[in-house]
Amino acid sequence: MTSRAASHGADEEREGFLANGVPDWTALPPPPTPSSHQRRESRLGCGVVVSIVGACIAGARAARAMLACAPDHLVRRWVLPLVYAEAAVAFACLAGLLWGDPGTIKRSTATCAPIPAAVLARLRAGEAAAEKRGQNITGDDGRVYCVRCLVWRPPRGAHHCSTCQRCVADFDHHCGVFGRCVAGSGWRGNMKYFVGIIAAGYAGGGTAGAALVVGAIECGRRAWWGTWTNAMVFGLGAYAGLAAAAWVVVTACQCVGAFYDCVESRLRPPARVPARVFEMA
Repeated sequence: MTSRAASHGADEEREGFLANGVPDWTALPPPPTPSSHQRRESRLGCGVVVSIVGACIAGARAARAMLACAPDHLVRRWVLPLVYAEAAVAFACLAGLLWGDPGTIKRSTATCAPIPAAVLARLRAGEAAAEKRGQNITGDDGRVYCVRCLVWRPPRGAHHCSTCQRCVADFDHHCGVFGRCVAGSGWRGNMKYFVGIIAAGYAGGGTAGAALVVGAIECGRRAWWGTWTNAMVFGLGAYAGLAAAAWVVVTACQCVGAFYDCVESRLRPPARVPARVFEMA
């Protein structure tokens, strides 16, 4: 009778561990792999930023050349330093978007425990694939357990991104241009980088455009370009050339990235997912 009682007590303790215990979260299956769209979107974003920066610098240099007739003009002295500063801000924000943490809910004892009994039972049965873990589970405190990331996320503001395959706090949207989740409030997350790169783009375009207008007005007085018709033809040709160069840069980024992905996929060994987790001692 004593051995039976001890065995029954051990079974109850075992069931309690399955439902409310604190297992070793490092033994969980690896998080889902991000979608292949993420890299393509990131390459697109890099190409767009490089193209816009190149167009702004080219416009600033053209305006400076136009203002050669007024060598001491304030715009001629400051347009290039301003555009270069705005380009530096754009690249810094791009780096923050690509490599900064948007607010991913990382695995830890606090975010992983307790693992719901239904999810843990499926994991112990070897059903490591996310699609076999059932639906998300809402706890008594309002938090939601993501069966794909295997973490508890806050009741409000958090979301699982189907492209990045991560749960993100203070989620705003997934940016299809830069291939990253945009999230955060204040100085948290990467929202500051997203707003900064957009502001830098508008500032750079505005600076270069204003300098070109000033150059046209100042040098138009001397009619170095001949007639207004010639000026319009020259402007449209320059715009078409910059647009073509931008598409070349974006296409090159996509081609180089696709080649890298192909080589990496051939060299990367297949991922090994443990069939059973949380083996009892």
